[in-house]
Amino acid sequence: LYEARKASKPGAPVCMFIDWRQLPAATDALQWAGWIWRGTAVWDKGNSRPQKGRFRQQAEFAVWASNGKLPIDRPVSVLPGGFKAANVQGMQRIHQTQKPEEIMRQICKICLPGGRILDPFAGSGSTLAAAEQEGYNSVGVELSEEIAKRAAERLGVEVKRQELSK
Repeated sequence: LYEARKASKPGAPVCMFIDWRQLPAATDALQWAGWIWRGTAVWDKGNSRPQKGRFRQQAEFAVWASNGKLPIDRPVSVLPGGFKAANVQGMQRIHQTQKPEEIMRQICKICLPGGRILDPFAGSGSTLAAAEQEGYNSVGVELSEEIAKRAAERLGVEVKRQELSK
């Protein structure tokens, strides 16, 4: 998160999905990396594994922050505080935490028009696909070579392999 902030312009937003178990650690990590925590939005997945005598775990949270000040007069739309969409299923599912493109398309709109979106945890490429559909340039990073190949096939692009510096 620190490296992503250093690569971001002043005022750039960051959004990351997390479930309830890692919510406190995620918000702490954002702030330790120098981001200004702005809040959370909820993704209601609509279904989840039922467990008798317990609440369903059918929500994830989009924790969001900014790289410094976030001017209120930015030319972006008002975003909802919650999203409802079913989890990606079947043959379309490439990654276990894959997000629906319809949600990612809405979340991309927090960025300034014509900007570039960085996804340092690209997984299946949902954010990259959504960014393209919404008119943004994008860059994705994925540690798993196999997942990166499948995402690249999905997006119709080539994987550019780069070794991590130590």
